[in-house]
Amino acid sequence: MLKIFSIIILMNSILVFSQDKNTVLYSNLIAKYHVKFLKDSTDKSSEREEIMTLFIGDNISLFKSDQKAKSDSLKESIVKNSLSNITSGNINIDFSKVPRVNMNQEVLLKDGKLKVYDKVFKNLFSFEPANKVEWILLNEAKKINGYDCKKATGKYGSRNITAWYTVEIPVSEGPYTFKGLPGLIVSLEDQKQTYSFELFYLKKERREIILIKNDTPTTYEKFSNARQNAKDNAVSNVSGILHREMTAHEMDVVRNNAGKKNNYLD
Repeated sequence: MLKIFSIIILMNSILVFSQDKNTVLYSNLIAKYHVKFLKDSTDKSSEREEIMTLFIGDNISLFKSDQKAKSDSLKESIVKNSLSNITSGNINIDFSKVPRVNMNQEVLLKDGKLKVYDKVFKNLFSFEPANKVEWILLNEAKKINGYDCKKATGKYGSRNITAWYTVEIPVSEGPYTFKGLPGLIVSLEDQKQTYSFELFYLKKERREIILIKNDTPTTYEKFSNARQNAKDNAVSNVSGILHREMTAHEMDVVRNNAGKKNNYLD
């Protein structure tokens, strides 16, 4: 009974990105971006890539990873199958074939309000972004991926941002929390080129947008503190998952990996 109870707790933690089945909204437009970023801002070999989709509807948009959507669905299926195939009180859950996700954040814009969803260890938080770009519109123009684009620059926290947007798609939308230009953002990067977003797919498409639930609303400051605390205690967190003491080498690897993750977009 204890094992089953533990698995139910595990399933709840896995499915914190589950969607609210009672609230159904739809996109009118789908935009896909190729995202590149450095996990460690001091190491160019730490570059990661992700395909992210921006679902744009009436007074709503949702930006999320394609791979993460697949990963969440697969994890849910694995857990449900394991629970339905309990034998002799034993449950076998294997996530080894679940694809890796490089960008876990999701960004929701609903009725003019921005919300970022992000995980710290097993906990899902939602918060209003700490930074907002004040755009400066420039006269410079060029064609990108077939779109006539105009240039805009701005400051996002400590980052200098350059964006190219097209008024051919007159929606004030873009990847992540980068919104508010006179047209859809086609390309965006920071000055140090540690993050870049490039639009490669755009189609009018009616797709269901079902809102996330089970998040813990908080402030960005509290989220940031929780993330730093998890980073400082990475060894004990991983040891708790393994249910055993770690070797000195394993602890060094965990500390090293935690230290290298320093290029947070927020």
